[in-house]
Amino acid sequence: MRRIADRTPSLLAYWGSDLRCRFANRAYSIWFGVDPDQMIGARIDELLGPALFALNWPYISKALQGEEQRFERVVPGKDGVQRHSLAHYIPDVVNGRVEGFVVEVTETTPLKAAEAALRASEHRFKALVTSLPLGVYEIDAAGHRVFTNARWRAIYGVDGLAASGSDDWVETLHEDDRAAVLKARERSFLHRVPFDMEFRIRRRDGAIRTVHSLGQPLWNDDGSPAGFVGAADDVTERRNAESRLRSSELLLERTGRLAGVGGWEADLRSGEVIWSEQTRTIHEVAPAYRPTLQAAVAFFAPEARPVIQAAIDAAIASGTPWDLELPFISATGRSLWVRSLGEVEFEQGVPVRLTGAFKDVSQRREQESKLLVEREARTRSERHALELDRLLAERSEILEVLAHEVRQPLNNASAALQSAAAVLKRSGDAPASEPLARARAVLGTVLASIDNTLAVASLLARSESIHRVDTDVDVLLRLTVADMPAEAQARVSIERPPGISTAPLDLGLMRLALGNLLRNALRYSASDRPVTVRLCDVDEPLALAIDVSDHGPGLAPGSVPTLFDRSKQRQAHARQDPHGFGLGLYIVKRVMDLHGGQVALTRNGTDGATLRLLLPLVPDEG
Repeated sequence: MRRIADRTPSLLAYWGSDLRCRFANRAYSIWFGVDPDQMIGARIDELLGPALFALNWPYISKALQGEEQRFERVVPGKDGVQRHSLAHYIPDVVNGRVEGFVVEVTETTPLKAAEAALRASEHRFKALVTSLPLGVYEIDAAGHRVFTNARWRAIYGVDGLAASGSDDWVETLHEDDRAAVLKARERSFLHRVPFDMEFRIRRRDGAIRTVHSLGQPLWNDDGSPAGFVGAADDVTERRNAESRLRSSELLLERTGRLAGVGGWEADLRSGEVIWSEQTRTIHEVAPAYRPTLQAAVAFFAPEARPVIQAAIDAAIASGTPWDLELPFISATGRSLWVRSLGEVEFEQGVPVRLTGAFKDVSQRREQESKLLVEREARTRSERHALELDRLLAERSEILEVLAHEVRQPLNNASAALQSAAAVLKRSGDAPASEPLARARAVLGTVLASIDNTLAVASLLARSESIHRVDTDVDVLLRLTVADMPAEAQARVSIERPPGISTAPLDLGLMRLALGNLLRNALRYSASDRPVTVRLCDVDEPLALAIDVSDHGPGLAPGSVPTLFDRSKQRQAHARQDPHGFGLGLYIVKRVMDLHGGQVALTRNGTDGATLRLLLPLVPDEG
């Protein structure tokens, strides 16, 4: 429970009726810069200081009277941070007597910031609505106006006094449009869809205006209609302009119907060709350029000209439209791909006009080409990955065979030597026991080297993810110490605080890593000196630290930078460098990498060295 409380960001404490602390979690060290363990027995006024204590005293006194208290407070922190907080004092009543009270204080600074941001957003929204060129409105279910901005009132010709609480906007609806507007509003409520409609209004000054209104129906919690919110725009001038320009925009409408990009038109009777601005841009010609139909065809690449010409001839002959993507060369010599669409218009059965659209599709074609290349590359990669999986599976099978065929005879030999040593010891044959002991040590070294070699091969073949299980730390320590030579096990000293019990890990891999560190420490320390394994918690990041300390000669300074490098350690081992560690430290680093942890040299000197394993305490998801 203590660890849970210490992981809680809120302040948690218990204060007795004498105002002295009985418990405090680690959050007090963050908020106030005090050690929670040193707070035990201290008075609350000593922690809060005179000013803050005076502010909190009314709530403290009521809590001591058995009344639960909640209040907000700005708490000054040790680093000058002003924390908005919500405090909760819970009396501890035992047999009708208040023994003390529990304190829970939660920081609300982000919430306060959100509230301030919301107020600022509301202010900006009101300013936006006021300055919008659109009329903004809200009406209730009965049709009465709840809110309208100045622009809405100007559109409808309503003054400010009559802007709210009235349904006279219905009276402004043009008599020919009123029924349709009210029906559309009912349909919006019935089908729960937005209201979107253009209609005419007749203002009080007699002017008839065309209004485009967008509205969204609102609903009460019980599902009944609550009203509408929306926006209205006076589109009278726009619609009149559109009507006046309709004939001159015929080319653009046809272009939009076909492709929505560049448009063109060719009069088959006069030979005149008209290009839109976008079509000129694609061709990269001057605004004053006046093409002919033959000149337009000449912009296509030589191999594409017969294709586009055949499409034009077919359209004129039979009315067949075309939609082609062809290579193209602009007036500046730039090579493109274009999409050309065209159709023919007939008058009394005679073709009189070609109309079409033009679009630069070079970028899309390039992307499609790149996508095809990427797809082929991905296919090759997938085939390669499958082949690698097959090879890795074969290698794993070979490693399993080697592990059994090589290690089993050596294990049998080690057991036989151990039995022989026991027999000679009972018979009192000391001279023969010593060679057997040396033979057992050499055989143990060979077994350890084989284990490490097989471990390296397995680790190199392993993926980057492992499955970590919450494991008893004592089990890890006992198994690892038991892996050491029997005569060296007594030299291992374990130091650990009582609060550490489990950690998420792969037991086999961590046993291998810790065993390598412990074996090196025993090897390089004098036979009469202990090797210490020390465990402790680390907060940043949240992790379990395992330190292995020896009393040997330390590491040569030149070997430290490449201490965990597999190739360097293999070279040092081959030279029989007294400070070389073979594959062991590489295995340790690889195991910690797979756990998302670290291994580091934290102490090095003539009196020995300390290597630390830092194991994250965050378990795997799932």
